[in-house]
Amino acid sequence: MISGMTMMPIDYLEGTAAAALLEDAGFRAEWRQLHARVPEASGFQTPGFALAWYRSYAADWRPVLLLQRAADGTLAALWPLAHDGDGALVHAGQHQAEYHGWLCLPELEAGFVAAAWRCLCARLSFVSLRFKYLRSARAAALLRDAIGADRVLARGCPRPLMRLDAAEIAASAAKKSNKSRFNRLKKLGELSFRRITDIAELERIFDELIRYYDFRQSAINQTAPFREDPHKRAFHLAQFALAGDQLCVTASYLDQQPIAAFWGTLSGKTVHLGMLISSPFLAEHSPGKLHLMQLSDYLVRQGVEMLDLTPGGDAWKERFANSHDEVFDLMLYRQAGARRSAVAKQVIAARLKAGLGQVGITPAQVRAWRDRLSRINVGSIRRKLQSRRDFTREYRVYRAERSLVDALAADGQVRVNAIDDLLCFEPGESWQSRDAYLSSALERLEAGTQAYTICVDGQLAHSGWMSRQSASYMTEVKQQIELPEGSVTLYDFYSHPDWRGRGYYRLTLSRMLRDAFASPATQYAYIMVLADNGPSRHVIEKLGFAFQAAYFLERRGGQERTWRQPA
Repeated sequence: MISGMTMMPIDYLEGTAAAALLEDAGFRAEWRQLHARVPEASGFQTPGFALAWYRSYAADWRPVLLLQRAADGTLAALWPLAHDGDGALVHAGQHQAEYHGWLCLPELEAGFVAAAWRCLCARLSFVSLRFKYLRSARAAALLRDAIGADRVLARGCPRPLMRLDAAEIAASAAKKSNKSRFNRLKKLGELSFRRITDIAELERIFDELIRYYDFRQSAINQTAPFREDPHKRAFHLAQFALAGDQLCVTASYLDQQPIAAFWGTLSGKTVHLGMLISSPFLAEHSPGKLHLMQLSDYLVRQGVEMLDLTPGGDAWKERFANSHDEVFDLMLYRQAGARRSAVAKQVIAARLKAGLGQVGITPAQVRAWRDRLSRINVGSIRRKLQSRRDFTREYRVYRAERSLVDALAADGQVRVNAIDDLLCFEPGESWQSRDAYLSSALERLEAGTQAYTICVDGQLAHSGWMSRQSASYMTEVKQQIELPEGSVTLYDFYSHPDWRGRGYYRLTLSRMLRDAFASPATQYAYIMVLADNGPSRHVIEKLGFAFQAAYFLERRGGQERTWRQPA
């Protein structure tokens, strides 16, 4: 008897038995009723969200359900989990659920959590269970009391929030800078904002949004979530179909094509950020920021009080946050010894990080050096040492004019601004890193530079860049060249070693020249190359580029001098 209610024993189901119960419409109706009665329940604990995840990841995770009923059969508590059969135990949704936890009537919570944990430990092989994140300090304290403080390891995490205020939103929209951004976008085409409620419309735009999202995440956070997870796209579509009423999915369109979008989950009067997506090709107009402004206005009119920007330390979230609270990254350990071991590892890692920080080394730098060391070879070291000796370096400047285009054939292998191709980049040289390449690519696309790529068998075989410039600084010879009005520059070409000698450089240059001179504003196309790069010079000269000048950098006895020699 707990608070006057007689409870039945914990029911434990896993695998096919749990999957069958999840597919039972009657059980899901009970689940929804329980969810409505739990004050701290989130949108990540609804039956629609969980079922979408269980179905999408059935090949990797088998469901584990712990539930408890009152004597009259009413569902009073539920803890949906999953096990991989190899020792890993996670909450339903795993990292796709921003918040983790159980559902239980408040007066039964402590007893249910303690009994459910004992049941898990008796029935399953696992080391730990992570809550990332647990939304309340009350729930963290309950876990310590019910399971034991020696098995709980919790870390408080600041959570940035946007408390939605109609007056503040209106004042932001009225700012001259924001009005100007909207007006510039409207000059490019028909601008619209809407909430997506039709799955056919979501499927029409989703792949484009995924490309934008993966590209930015790869460049900034060194991960491509959809590309790396073959089930993620299907999960999102299943979630939309099964739990659409718990989602807030919106998009900004320019001439009916998506330029920004938001994916969020509802918990009462709060919307939790899942993804904020924007096109890199319109970065100068800040489509992501403008979409968030329109979203805030829409949400406040729908009665939503708060936009949860979620923990994680992203700088952009802090720019929009007007409030904070604390959530918890919490680990439950089956054995107290496992917790002690985890604490010891954290102490060592913290000391190492502090020591590196004292000498100005960041964890990101360590990862980059490790990546480069894995690909370094003796030949590259020798060339690097030789480059530090005395030398004379010649950098040649070539120019093409409009008359060249008539002799150039088009080739469908070369694509322009193809994010999919850029994401296929893999380092082929010891000096390269995927992170640096994609970070540079994002910066260039956002600045309006065009990417030209050839992808073969899922690998980026060749790439180059074209930009309108009035001047170009040539780092190879430490000199700047001033360019006449109407000039474009073709630069930073790279062929993966596995795909050299296939004629891709010539194909790319031909496509670039055709595109450049398709604009009446273009008068000249410039390209620069080191004099000792015979293969590239051969292609450039054979295409008809005219030699303009040579720029030199000489180092002798530690002293450097530069000069220019006209054609």
